[in-house]
Order: sequence, then C-alpha cells, then structure tokens
Amino acid sequence: MNLRNNGIFVRQLKQKLRKKIGPSLQWAAYSTGMMQFLARIKHIKGAIVLMYHSVADESQTRWIDPHNHVPAGIFKEQMEYLSLHRQVIELAELIKILRNGFTPENGTAVITFDDGYLDNLTVAAPILENLGLVATLFLPTGYIDRGETQWVDQAYTAFKFRTRSKLSWKGNQTVSFDLRYPAHGAEAYKNVCLSLMHNNGAKRRNLIDELYVQLSPTDPPQRLTMDWDDVKMLLTKYNCFKIGGHSQEHTDMTRLTEDEMRDELEGCARRIEDVLGIRPVHFSFPYGRTNTQLRKIAAEHGYDCAFGGMGFNPIIHSGTDPYDMPRVEAPALMGRFELAVSTSNTGIWRRLGR
Repeated sequence: MNLRNNGIFVRQLKQKLRKKIGPSLQWAAYSTGMMQFLARIKHIKGAIVLMYHSVADESQTRWIDPHNHVPAGIFKEQMEYLSLHRQVIELAELIKILRNGFTPENGTAVITFDDGYLDNLTVAAPILENLGLVATLFLPTGYIDRGETQWVDQAYTAFKFRTRSKLSWKGNQTVSFDLRYPAHGAEAYKNVCLSLMHNNGAKRRNLIDELYVQLSPTDPPQRLTMDWDDVKMLLTKYNCFKIGGHSQEHTDMTRLTEDEMRDELEGCARRIEDVLGIRPVHFSFPYGRTNTQLRKIAAEHGYDCAFGGMGFNPIIHSGTDPYDMPRVEAPALMGRFELAVSTSNTGIWRRLGR
C-alpha cells in the first residue's frame, strides 16, 4: 500500500514539475537549436493545427478577452512566417492524408478559427488571401443568427468597464464579491464564466443581463461577431476560408443529454447548409470539451473529423483519432509562435519522454 501511494505521489510530482518548468525547458531547447538538430537526425514527422479566435486591430481589442485574441499585426507576422517556413495545407487535405494511412511531413500546418469574429472577415481574410493561405472557420450558428457578441467578451467588458464594485452571483450557491480586491475580482470572473459556459440560450442571456445590471459598465461592446450576411460576404469576396461547425449555442456539450448532443451537431450542420448551401464535414467542440459519446455521434451525423482539447504535444499523425483531433492555440508572442508551430520541436519533446 505504501509503495502504491509512493508511486502515485511520484507521478503527481512529475506532472506538476512538467507543467511548471516544461515550457521554459522547451523554449530553451528550441532557442539553442538542440531540438532542430535532433529533429533532423530522427526524421520526426507530423502536422499541427493552429487555433485562432479574434485577430482584431486596436479599435476593438478593449472589448475582447485577451485569451481569445492575437493582435492584427502579430497575426500578419505569423501568417508570413507560415508562408515562408511551413507547408500550410487545407484541413480537408490533412484528413485525406490521415485516412489514407499516412503521417503528414514535418512542417505541415493547418489554420483554423473558432466563433466567427467579425475581424475574421475584416482583418484575417485579406491577409490570408494575399499570402495564398486557406483556413477553416468553425461557426456557432446561434450566435451567427443573432450577430451576438460571444458571452466571454460580454463578461470581460462588464468587469473591465464596471462602475460598481459589488457583485452577488448565484452559481451553485449565491456568493458575494467585493471587486475592489483583485483576488475577489479574479474569483468572481471565474465564477461568472463557469456559469455562462454551463448555460446557453435564454438562460445565458438572462445571466448576462443580470451581470450588466449589477456592474453597470460604461462601454458595452460593439458587435464583434459576424452575421450571415458577413459570412456570405466572406465566402463571396475571398477564397481563403472553408466553413465548419461549432455547435449552435457554444455550450459545453459534455453536459447535454444524447438528444441535445444530436440537436447541437445536426442543427448546426443543417443551419449552415440552409443558409450557405454547404454541408459542413468538420466540427470543433466548444471549449475543446468532448467525450466518447460525442465523438461517436459526430461520426454518425456525417462529420469527417472533430477537434477536442489541446495537448502539450499536439502532433497529428496516422494514429490520431480523427474525431479527437488536438490543436495548438496560437500564442500572441511571435517567438512563442515559432516554437508552437515547430512540429519537430514538440515531436522531439515527446520522444525525450515528457
């Protein structure tokens, strides 16, 4: 029993150390050239899929949660880097390679966007088009129907521009926060986001209304999400985006009943097909949250692939489950981006036994 407990303790300690110092060690290995050298002699293969949300310019960034945003200028640099140093392919081509039983060559990259931010049309599309790059855009159809700003940005704006410092929030239980204290503010924001993530539709909008009543922000966000006219313009004016599904209400689908899961998957595909005449075959699970049942249902409803969470080593190879594909969330720093898109680096990191 003691040996077993000791083994569990050691594994937990190793996991904590890897999480704490792993990124720094990886960056050091990359910046010194060690990983590039090892990659060449070990012939590492594999693809990475990049995930973006907003790439807005300075006129809109004040309303967008920084976790969902890469500045427009940095995004342009990143795309220029990819066009020069990586083999960027369409998502459909990646799936074809995998279904034929092959592993993509080292340096293969795919570009994706979630949520349908308006700046994907105004900022990202001209950059991608100019460089000859193609990305996949995963749309939450309910938000596109309403042209509604994502709930996380509405919450972020409410806290950032609040005029009141007291918040009484009902999650599992009612908790009061004094937002004058940073620790209270961080905990309050976490509680609010969890509540909004775990609800959808009218209930979620009622919670946002309540948040705005209590905090009374001075600068509510402009419309940050595309509507269907914007999506049609994107597809008509540019040739750099393919459309995928991202549920209807951007909810945590693992918390739904089977019927609700099917409704989110099929309803999303049907709405895109009705409006655009395109039946999407690629899907992105909101928040990367998925399970065996959801993956099975996605396949049954005609999707060729689906994206789940983000692993530390998200290398895509011939053995990758097409319905549990990992992605790399694009960092907002150029140096970190170069590291993130280096499949040889992450592949070597995996080989070294992380």
